[in-house]
Amino acid sequence: MINSPTSLNVTDTQPQVLWEDLQEGMALPSHSMRIDYRHAIMHVGAGRDYMPGHHNPEYARAQGLPTVFLNTLFHQSFVDRVMTEWAGPTAVIVRRKLSMIGSICADDEIVGSGKITRIYRNDHDKKLIDIDIEVRNAREVVSRAQTTLMLDKFE
Repeated sequence: MINSPTSLNVTDTQPQVLWEDLQEGMALPSHSMRIDYRHAIMHVGAGRDYMPGHHNPEYARAQGLPTVFLNTLFHQSFVDRVMTEWAGPTAVIVRRKLSMIGSICADDEIVGSGKITRIYRNDHDKKLIDIDIEVRNAREVVSRAQTTLMLDKFE
């Protein structure tokens, strides 16, 4: 049973933000990722998403996109990564509301950025942070998310 950060093998190389250092309006470090064709195909294949636009470039082009595009699960997981890369291994995602506005295609470079909008404790005295996140490629904003992280799960 996991009952402390120590049992997670938390190391000095894994950052953990501190509640007392946070401020509303604070920006999270941006996180970028280059999506090569192989990565795009592997991601949708692993999730068994066989919609033709995710693996057939001709189909994707007929939809008005440059090539194959990634699915909803990828948008969600990248938003999650923007938060967890910053917050550290003991933070827990408790809410994510995602709007997909555009498409992430193979050969895109995407950048996720976020801003803290609220810092508070819930009725159970858990430390919560609301964060707005935006993901862009060179063409457009591809997704926006409103999220909540819980810090110090093991307190």
